[in-house]
This record gives sequence, structure tokens and C-alpha cells, in this order.
Amino acid sequence: MPDLDLERLRSLTCIKWSYFDGDVLPAWVADMDLPPADVVLDAGRALFDRGDLGYNFAAQAQLPEVFAARQERRFGWKLDHERVRVICDVMQGVEMAVWAHTKPGDGVVLLTPVYHPFYRTIAKAGCRLVDVPLEADGWRLNAERLEAAIDEGTRVLLLCNPHNPAGRTFTREELLAMADVAERHDLLVVSDEIWADLTYTEGEHIPFASLSEDAASRTITITAASKAFNIAGLRTAVMHVGHDGVRAALKAIPQHVFGGVSSPGAEATLAAWTKGDEWLASTVAHLAANRDHLATRLAEELPSVGYRVPEATYVAWLDFRGAGFGDNPAKELLETARVGLSTGTDFGAETGKGFARLNFATTRPILDAIIDRIVAAATRS
Repeated sequence: MPDLDLERLRSLTCIKWSYFDGDVLPAWVADMDLPPADVVLDAGRALFDRGDLGYNFAAQAQLPEVFAARQERRFGWKLDHERVRVICDVMQGVEMAVWAHTKPGDGVVLLTPVYHPFYRTIAKAGCRLVDVPLEADGWRLNAERLEAAIDEGTRVLLLCNPHNPAGRTFTREELLAMADVAERHDLLVVSDEIWADLTYTEGEHIPFASLSEDAASRTITITAASKAFNIAGLRTAVMHVGHDGVRAALKAIPQHVFGGVSSPGAEATLAAWTKGDEWLASTVAHLAANRDHLATRLAEELPSVGYRVPEATYVAWLDFRGAGFGDNPAKELLETARVGLSTGTDFGAETGKGFARLNFATTRPILDAIIDRIVAAATRS
């Protein structure tokens, strides 16, 4: 994986590198500093080079079958491609499912800490947050806690699998426990599986809908090539709508309400999923090496910071509670170290206190510079 020039990164207009002041090293929003795969770039160039920019749905039309074949090949999940809908964004799919299945006052379960836009989705739908904290020792599911939190007004389990920010790939046992609760309480399961392709050898991604026929019939699975192939700006995702009620509700809404994907986004996604496996394997190896390098340096130089090495994702959920940075270490480190991390309490008002999320999807020199600044700030404090 080639080193990237810091000057080039600072010239980018994407939010990761334009949000903070120029002296800050950003490691917050989940974009990679690595260039997209050549096959993805080539697909976009070819579209523009041939001037094929009219009404073009050719690539989009192929995505449902390509997605289905890829899920079976990579994860053993056999799905009906006729139930796959191409959408603009994973969070669009999450919101579509929640809005289609709930009414104001209904309960939506989150396993916290968790990806922070989920909270806004619940609030905008007028629903109640049913907060089920994961076990802080390993961020595992507590099935009894989940069961106890469900009431008769709970309608949805909103799942992040693999889990962001903890980096967990939930075990089959954990997922089956969730499925059992969902079946007995008739919950819709909305499963954001955007990190599935970024699973390391220590983990196993198990699509929730693959657990059983019942799980498949009550699950909305949403994913994209955007996270693994670093093409979030191209705004293309897919959702497998296993739940008949949600499927009918979405079909009843005029098509243009949800907008549509662009042909460059569809072409890029198609290229990623059909030609990008070699690049993906190389990238995952690079990320795994960065993940382990971060673990080694923290253990040797800053053992007061807790770090459970993730089984998936390229984010590190760092426990600064023993390092003297207070409830909001991201704020302290921005001020004292000029490092931009994600604020822990955004992921959970209580479960995120004293934590911050660090994105290690960068080059080794930049990662080392980030770690150097954190270590220096901790030494001074």
C-alpha cells in the first residue's frame, strides 16, 4: 500500500480533511485516506470518456443480482434478488425502514454505544429510544438485558453488524439470541451491514437475515460498497427488504420521493463488487497491520488507554478513562494534541463517556504521527 502525501490529502475538499484547521490531523469520520481501487476509477472514467451521461440505468439494473451472488459467495447467504432495492445511502435505507414500520411513540432498540446517526433517525420518526448497553467488557450482547428492555410498544431492533464503534462481529450465539427476542416480540430488524467486507481473520460476518427463515422474513439488510471501497461520495447502496409489510409500504410511496442513484455511483459499485476483490484483500491486510500497530504502540507507550482490537471496521474505540482526559477526550485531544477524533458521547450519552473513536484507515506515517501526538499530550497531562 503506497504512502500518501500529506499535502495531497490536505488539498482534498472532502469533509474529513476540510472540517478542522490545517494543523489538525483528522482521524474521525469513517473515510479512508487510501485511493479507491483502480477498477472503480476506471469504471467512472470509461463512463465519462464515452460521454454516456444520459438516462442510464444499465449498471443499476445489475446490482441486485450481483449483490445476491456476492453475499452467497462471501457469507453463505442465499437471498432473493427480487427483494433488493437500489438506494442512495445506507442511512436513507435505515430511515425508510423505520418510517415505514413505526408510528410516533413506538420503541426502537439500539445496542449502545452505536453509530450516532441512528439516534437522529429515532428522534425524527418520533420514536422512543430503547437503550440496551452492550457489556463494556468486550462489548458483547447481554441477552437478558435485551429481553428486559422490550415492552409492548417496541417495534424495531436497529442493528449495526459489524458493530461501529466497537468493531465487533457478533457471534452466531449473540445473533441467535437477538433473533429469538425479535421473533417472540415480533420486532422488525433493520441491520446496517456496511462494514461486512472489512472483517479480519479473527472475526466472521454473519448476515442477520441468514440465520433462519423467520429472521429473513423480518429483516431489512442495508449495505454498500462505499465503506470498503472508499466511495461514499458516489451515493449508492442496496437494501434487501425481507419484511413483507415494509416492502408493501415502500412500494406504495411514489418512486421519486426517494430520489435515485447516479450512473457513476452504480458503475463504481458494480466494478467494486465484480472486479475489486484483489484490491479489497490488499486493503484489508493494510488495515489489519495498522490495527495491530496501533495496539502495539498503545500497549508499550500509553497502557492507560484501553483498546479492544476490532474484528472488523477500521475504527478503534479507545477508552481514555484512565488517561486523565475527562468525559470528552476527543475535545481535549483536539485542543492539546491537534488530533481530530470522534466524540465518544455521540455514540452513547453514558456508554461513550471517556471514550473516543479513532480512524486508522490511513498510511503508516500519518498513523504514527497521530499516535505520537496523543502520547505526547498524555505525557504532558
